Amino acid sequence: MMRALACKILVALRLISRPAYMAHLVSDHPDPGGMSDGQIYVVGSWGYSKWAYFRCPADREEIVQLSLMSERRPRWTVTVDWLGRPTIHPSVRQLDGSYAHFWIRKGTVVWCGDSGRNPARAA
Repeated sequence: MMRALACKILVALRLISRPAYMAHLVSDHPDPGGMSDGQIYVVGSWGYSKWAYFRCPADREEIVQLSLMSERRPRWTVTVDWLGRPTIHPSVRQLDGSYAHFWIRKGTVVWCGDSGRNPARAA
């Protein structure tokens, strides 16, 4: 709660830009119908994270599900700064649907140049 308030104050003071996403720790997989825009749901605990779920920034109907488990491939990492802004590594590439390709850094979406293009056709 304090992180969200601090983030809102810094945005209002124009010291940081408004993040597109904030991290939210949950104990179980979220219900897609109850998922809010602008939230990345990290399933697990901050010591051991299993999955990340969020609505795709290119098509809010698409749910992105990323494995955060070190023993699985592919896998991603989610780090969260003191304001609750998530950074995801590596980039996220939708292989169907919107074909979105992007990074999330400090809660901000950074689009890749090939976003929106079918990666199978590029090959």
